[in-house]
Amino acid sequence: MPLNNSQGFVPISSLSSYVNQEVNVIGVVTDFLPAARSKGTDWTCNFRLADERTYDDGVKFRYFKPMEAELPQLEGISDVVILQKVKITQWSGMVVGISSRNTLWTVCPATFIPQSMPIGRINLKCIRGKGSSAPTEEQMRSAIELCNSRDRTCSSTSPTTIDPSATAQTLTPVATPSTAGVSSSIATRREKFALVKDVQPEMYYDLVGQVVKTYPGNGVLELYFTDYTSNSLLFNYGWGHGDNETSTLPKWRGPLGKHTLTVSLFPPHSYYAQSNVEEDQYIFLRNTRIKYSKDSKLEGSLHTDRRNPDRVDITVIKDTNNDRVKDLLRRKLEYTKQFSRQKDAFISMNEGQKRKQTEEPKLSKHQARRKRKREREEETQKKKQQVTASDDEEVDKENPDPFRIHITPNMNSKTRQPDNNSTPATSPPPEKPPSKANSLNENIRASHLDIPTRSLTSILSYEDFTSPEGLTCVLPFRNVKSRGTFRV
Repeated sequence: MPLNNSQGFVPISSLSSYVNQEVNVIGVVTDFLPAARSKGTDWTCNFRLADERTYDDGVKFRYFKPMEAELPQLEGISDVVILQKVKITQWSGMVVGISSRNTLWTVCPATFIPQSMPIGRINLKCIRGKGSSAPTEEQMRSAIELCNSRDRTCSSTSPTTIDPSATAQTLTPVATPSTAGVSSSIATRREKFALVKDVQPEMYYDLVGQVVKTYPGNGVLELYFTDYTSNSLLFNYGWGHGDNETSTLPKWRGPLGKHTLTVSLFPPHSYYAQSNVEEDQYIFLRNTRIKYSKDSKLEGSLHTDRRNPDRVDITVIKDTNNDRVKDLLRRKLEYTKQFSRQKDAFISMNEGQKRKQTEEPKLSKHQARRKRKREREEETQKKKQQVTASDDEEVDKENPDPFRIHITPNMNSKTRQPDNNSTPATSPPPEKPPSKANSLNENIRASHLDIPTRSLTSILSYEDFTSPEGLTCVLPFRNVKSRGTFRV
């Protein structure tokens, strides 16, 4: 039976009614962080407590002491903690318990709590802080009920079977096959905290990492998060991702490869992150759901807590002395060294590719042979064109145009016709035999041998004609028979 107000204890589910008051609480540990240095000179540890009436992970408690040994000695999830004279406050809309100088603590490890209520007198082995008294039998009964009200598969060690007549001094854990030969102090703990490399879909985790980028949207904020561990199911950010082809360095400023997890933040988490979270900051994400995206990649999400809509599960970590932040910084340093080597190799490879693009590609034997053949054909064609041009010039010199059409001044400019009585200015000279260079097939002869040969240029050109009276004009056409020597 849970302890009530008449016994001096307040249910954890009712702590919101005791803000700015000191109360006594008893609860089962649902989550905790190892001890670490606070911003000042004290040591601190954070943990969450719940009871039978609490449907979520419970209320967060922060305990401060000058020495680490004076903090509550938690062994794992499912431990039962008794706190006396702890102050209840509100922070960011959440109810939080803060220790004071008068706060006392007692921890009942889940290792020594039986799975069923024993018959007769109960004596549990407990760890007490300085000034704390031994728990009463009612408190130990409540501790057994609280521990067994939650899933004990998440506890750090296997439960213990006890003799009802055993005392606190003679009580020792009975080793099970899964824990035989392993000390309870070094037993493997199954915590909710995980690294990005260990997350799996459809699970909830607490994550500590660095903010790479934030993209605000319509009420939803996308947060790119990394702890510098790699997961094969994440998106692969490679060199040059999101940049043009001419760039030598990527626009993506986060870690390359599969190191970055995209987390979608919904209200009120998105509003808090948009106002308080900046890039390169270290943050703690509580109860993050991991799932598959549409591209079959892992992504995270933080939705609104239905039981506590104002609850924010994001905490900005400003104390770099935290052990998990120290591990994160160490992994970041190792990645930076590897990144520098990869960057130098990428730049040299990129410059080599640019040089190859400017140079002529290496041709195969067949392609080189075709290229040489094409060059020879082009050279032969150029030589033929040069010979044809020289032949035309020579023909023009040997056979000038002998025709001149004489017109009268009274001729209409629109309907110019040559005078029927006009005669050529000079008689056509006799045809000269072709030169050796222009000699063609003797079996091919054109008609009208009395007309001298002319070049193609002179045939197609429109020349000025002068009348006997000295009037010069250009005729729109010429009705003249022409004969030429051409190469096909």
